[in-house]
Amino acid sequence: MKRFFCCCLVLAAIQYPLFAQQSYDIEPGKPAQLNGIDYGYEINNERKIDISGESFMRYEVTIYVTNKSNCTKIFFPKPTLFGQENQNELASFDCLNANGKRLTAKGGKVVARPFTVPYQQKIKNSEGKEVTTTTNIQAGHMLRNGETASNTFIAIVPDKERPAMKVRIREIADL
Repeated sequence: MKRFFCCCLVLAAIQYPLFAQQSYDIEPGKPAQLNGIDYGYEINNERKIDISGESFMRYEVTIYVTNKSNCTKIFFPKPTLFGQENQNELASFDCLNANGKRLTAKGGKVVARPFTVPYQQKIKNSEGKEVTTTTNIQAGHMLRNGETASNTFIAIVPDKERPAMKVRIREIADL
């Protein structure tokens, strides 16, 4: 029975290949660039705090993705082995030296906004007349040329350290 499940798992992996995300170390003001898109972060606020007698540094970090490719990036949902979750995720940022104390984060995600298209259909109203209605349907997600998508999180790192950040980038196909 175990052999059967192993064979099924191998066949599923072959049918739906898993793609690894590219990962880059980044510094404030020096974004990673891939296919005309900048992936970076900035430190908005920093202060020293004491937690249980220990000193830490608290940082408010803004993570961002900026499209500088001279074209709009549109991506459509595609089924994966694990469902269609996180279809709008552009990048995932990890603070490698964050400790997550006091309900703070160890990283964050930047997501794209929805892309909708109008769909017109003819229906009959209560009087029996045929009328045309327009409905906006989400077709995917997009990042326009020059647009910046961002998010903010708070990280606590050891005293006298700055956030050590790594970004994992979701590949956006050119259409």
